[in-house]
Amino acid sequence: MIIRRSTTTPPSTSPDPELAYALTDLAWYARTRDSARTWYWVTELGALFTGATTVVAAGLQAPAAVTASVAGATVFIGGFRQVFNHAERYVLAAESWSRLRPAIERYKLVPEADRDADVRRRLVEDVEAVAASEIQNWASYRRGLRSGPGPAS
Repeated sequence: MIIRRSTTTPPSTSPDPELAYALTDLAWYARTRDSARTWYWVTELGALFTGATTVVAAGLQAPAAVTASVAGATVFIGGFRQVFNHAERYVLAAESWSRLRPAIERYKLVPEADRDADVRRRLVEDVEAVAASEIQNWASYRRGLRSGPGPAS
């Protein structure tokens, strides 16, 4: 699941725009990671609960409408998991966050007076490499989901 975000970054009024740029991405990955983790647990527990409830309702010979409704909720949650795939979103955001955080920390270890154009460029390149890696990982994941024969020759 590709992680969707705004394509425009407002100009920074920070005295260190490269660091502000990196910190904005880091915060975004952290929010996305945490949100996806929450949704992942909600959908997984929802699927377990509704699946178990379906079995219990059928065992107790509950009215067909009740059993069918709970089974329908189970199917819906299964489809919801496939469409939004919060597990993959969580993994991608966590990987990106864990790659970007050390790059920022390395940058911060350089005294401000020594942060020349090379150091700033390297931080921006690290931010861009994380974003590129995220897209490549997502594309590889999506290609792996494809099944069946390729296009006819």
